[in-house]
Parts: sequence; structure tokens; C-alpha cells
Amino acid sequence: MVLKVTDVVYREPVPETYGNIYFVVRDDGVIVIDTGIPGKEGVILDDVRSLGFSPSQVKAIILTHYHMDHSGSAEALRSATGAKIYVHRDDAPYLQGLVKPEFPKEAPREAVEAYRWFRPLRPDVTLSDGDEVLGLKVIHAPGHTPGSIALYDRRHLFAGDNLNLREGRVQGPPPQFTTDMGRARESVRRLLSLDFDVLLPGHGEPVVGGASARARQDLKGFL
Repeated sequence: MVLKVTDVVYREPVPETYGNIYFVVRDDGVIVIDTGIPGKEGVILDDVRSLGFSPSQVKAIILTHYHMDHSGSAEALRSATGAKIYVHRDDAPYLQGLVKPEFPKEAPREAVEAYRWFRPLRPDVTLSDGDEVLGLKVIHAPGHTPGSIALYDRRHLFAGDNLNLREGRVQGPPPQFTTDMGRARESVRRLLSLDFDVLLPGHGEPVVGGASARARQDLKGFL
């Protein structure tokens, strides 16, 4: 069931991964940010309808990074809606299957083996730092993956896996799934230089109200 976060943002929790699918409501349609694991397209379409839109009114499917728990239902959702898939240019080769997924040696075996279900897909639009998609600014935040991004509109920060809420605290990307923690820390510093009232993490509950101050406090040790 889709949950209201703010007047224009809703989310569908993905219980299998404690992840999130987000919906940004515009007057004439809805933006989907991340699509969860494979098989979530039916839930997403039900959510779109519950928000008062038809599948054809999905205006964009934006992926914060290529990992399968965020991109798994993108192709099926594109087929059902006709919406374009957006991903950063540095993650596009992984999404297309031109480059093998990268994981640290500490990554759980079952998570790595799950990629046998990965089905490559070609994005419609590749993004760069500073681009804007329907009012959302693209912030390149490499480290978790080469093309990880956040999306920002001065009030909301859709952080992807760069920022997560675990154990009641805002935390950085999980090391066991992050290819370059040095770059990831630099990216987190960049995100924390922004002011935002609402944090929409890749995994865990959103933080509504004073989110940037809380994130800076929680992440003092990480930085």
C-alpha cells in the first residue's frame, strides 16, 4: 500500500529489502523513483492508479543506481506505461549488461548469486551531474556504484543508497555493497552540504522535518 510522505511524495516499501519505491506527484502525472526488485511492477501500477493516474501518466522512471533491488522492475514498468527510463551515464553499461556488476569481496554470497536473475535493459536517457528531470536536480554521488545519484528539489532529497536509515540512524551506504567507500564518503559529504527538510533514503523510513541537520548529526562518525 502506497504511503504518503509529504503533499507531493509517496512511497511503496519493499519489505524483502527494506527498500523504497518513491512517487512524485505532478499536476499531469507521476514520477517513479526506483522500482524495487523484479516482480514489483503490478504493485507500482496499483499505486499509480490509487494516486489518481493511469499507467500512461507515468512521466519518468528514474533509477538512483543499477543494483537489482532498485532497477529490477524497470523494464516491466516501462512496457506497461511507455515511460522513459533514466539512469546516470556511468551506471548505464552495468544496466545494459555490457559490464558485470561490481561487489566488494565482503558482499553476501546470496546477494551476488541473485544476479543470475538480472536481465539487462537499455535506458532511454543517460544523466549527468547537474541535469534536471521534471523539476528534480541530478546530483552525481559515486561510490556505492559509479553512477549513483541523488535527486534534489531544495525540499526533498531522494538519496538512493548514499543515505539510508538503519537502526534508527541516518547512515551512509552499506560497505558490503559499495564498490568505493572513499568516493562514497566524498559523495555523502556533498549531499550533507545541502539543506533539505525531507530525506527519502534508499532503505529505511523517510525523515520528515529537519532532515539535513539530523543527517549531519548522525553521520559525524562516518565522515
